[in-house]
Amino acid sequence: MVKSLYTGVSGMKTHQQKMDVIGNNIANVNTTGYKTNVVTFADVYYQTKKSPSGASTTKGGINPIQVGYGVKLNSTTPNMTQSGFTFSDSIYDMAIDGEGFFQIMDAAGNTLYTRAGIFNVDEEGNLVNASGYKVLGVSGDFDGQPAGSQPIKITIPATDAKCSSATKTINGCDVTVSVSDPSDNTDMSVTFNQAEYPFATYSSGVLNLFFDKEQQFDSAQAFEDEIAKCLQAGGVTLPDDVSIKFSFENLPASTTSEVAKAKVDSWTHTLDQASVEARADVTAGGATTKTYATIAFATSNATNANAYNSAAINISKGADTTASYDAGANAWTITLTDNTRQSDITQAIKTAVETAKAADTTGALAGLNLSVTKFEVPAGTLDTALTGWGATLNLVNTDPVVTNISATASQPGAFANNYKVVFKYVSNYDDPTAQWDDNTLTIGVTNKTYADDAAFLADINAAVAAAAGGNEKKLFTFDTGSFVGAAAMTPGQRKTLFGSNPSLSFGDGADSFYTTVAKSLSTFNLTDGRKGAEQSYKDLENVTVQQDGTIIGYHAVHGYMNLGRIDIATFDNPNGLTAMGGTLFAESVASGQPKLAVAGQDGAGEVVSGALEMSNVDLAQEFTDMITTQRGYQANSRVITTSDTMLEELLSLKR
Repeated sequence: MVKSLYTGVSGMKTHQQKMDVIGNNIANVNTTGYKTNVVTFADVYYQTKKSPSGASTTKGGINPIQVGYGVKLNSTTPNMTQSGFTFSDSIYDMAIDGEGFFQIMDAAGNTLYTRAGIFNVDEEGNLVNASGYKVLGVSGDFDGQPAGSQPIKITIPATDAKCSSATKTINGCDVTVSVSDPSDNTDMSVTFNQAEYPFATYSSGVLNLFFDKEQQFDSAQAFEDEIAKCLQAGGVTLPDDVSIKFSFENLPASTTSEVAKAKVDSWTHTLDQASVEARADVTAGGATTKTYATIAFATSNATNANAYNSAAINISKGADTTASYDAGANAWTITLTDNTRQSDITQAIKTAVETAKAADTTGALAGLNLSVTKFEVPAGTLDTALTGWGATLNLVNTDPVVTNISATASQPGAFANNYKVVFKYVSNYDDPTAQWDDNTLTIGVTNKTYADDAAFLADINAAVAAAAGGNEKKLFTFDTGSFVGAAAMTPGQRKTLFGSNPSLSFGDGADSFYTTVAKSLSTFNLTDGRKGAEQSYKDLENVTVQQDGTIIGYHAVHGYMNLGRIDIATFDNPNGLTAMGGTLFAESVASGQPKLAVAGQDGAGEVVSGALEMSNVDLAQEFTDMITTQRGYQANSRVITTSDTMLEELLSLKR
């Protein structure tokens, strides 16, 4: 009877211990990375009243008679299942999606493990947890390094001294403007302008250089000499004795400028073309719809001299897609099928052109060409389309053609090389017009009738000379005989042709430095100068953590850098880890030794940046366990009180 007292006490003790664990679980319901502990009991046997016996020929076997002496705490096992994530604004907050633990080094140098990824960077650049313990992995540029367990320290190389500078590509030349040396790292703007005479101004970090717009520079050195004149003429003194340097890469060799020339050949408005469209009735699914079948052709050589530019195109249905050209009849014959595609017609025409040119011994078909520009025939409607089209299409050419339009500048040099001539049609003038606008000369062509092209050119040259106003640099000459076909045009043809505003750009003369670079200079913003200094993680403009734990930072000078890598530790039996408090665990004999791996490899989970793993406490389960534990505790207390009553009864008999 006394033994039942001890049994009840053991039951109350173990249930109290379980209640302690439940209370701890509930208390940590909002603890980041906390893992629930699960309690298991085991019964205790201290005395066997009678041993078991086997059966004999005269008697059956009997079971043992044993008296249990209560219960004991068998184990408290952590539940290492992954919980849900909550997201934060800190890039250094991390969670593990999958198996494994972050590695942490405590103040004594011991390696511990956790799922709580509340990390930050301390003043020295060490990646640490909320307790200041260092996070382990691989530090610095880890290329080719396996998973490790060293403290991660974010270090940034010191910046070298650098001059303020700016580089632009101008007409194929790389132009760099900079201050004289890194110690004079002044940021400023340098603006190039043109004026009647050279001078310069400087105010509040802006240097304006004005050089002679009529000056021509045969070399970069000649230009730098001009800049020196600008500074001297403007009386400019730059701050701290800063001097400006120029460098030119890919600069053409200095040459003597030649007369500028420009030329346009075979100028036409459109190509010869033919097209047709027919309506067809298409029945599908019991419904009849109207659609259009279309075929269009064009030549690639818009010249009236070739007879095939106005050839007839005979279209029919056949067994295959074929094409042929008859030079004598000036006609194309094309056969189509229900399955013909535009590419089939293109290939058939290509074969026909090659065949026709091979058979031509006179060279008359040198420019022969034809292309299909559009072919849309709904399935099953070819017969209907051919009926709508008729048998023949005709290539037509009604647009004018002008060949060999050319002009020459009257004076060599950069000025001529930088100008452009534009033609347009004007109807409200009796004679051609000419007008300068900056570097563009616009010539207006009228409806005036001419006997030949020479008379037409004479009017144009007279208009250009009047617009130049005696300035030889702005005078261009259109040579007699070079402007072919304009006089023969009708007013309507001229309107069509010159309405497209063709232009000639002058630049065939040899270029000087002035042409290629100097005249196109603009504003250079000299920036990024620095004297050189030590750098820390605070100088990073951006930091990201990738799924494999790689920490990547962007620095304004060094660019993108590998700053370290957070590696993951896995265990054969993670439930065997020893809890150390602070959501930290230590290796034990039961857990086995850690296996280090790069996140996402060899069974290790991936790192999720900007997230934290929450506690895996299930409140519903904990409250259920709490109620059953309370009932067990109460029941064991009743065992004690009942046993005590029975003992009192026994003792009273003795009295």
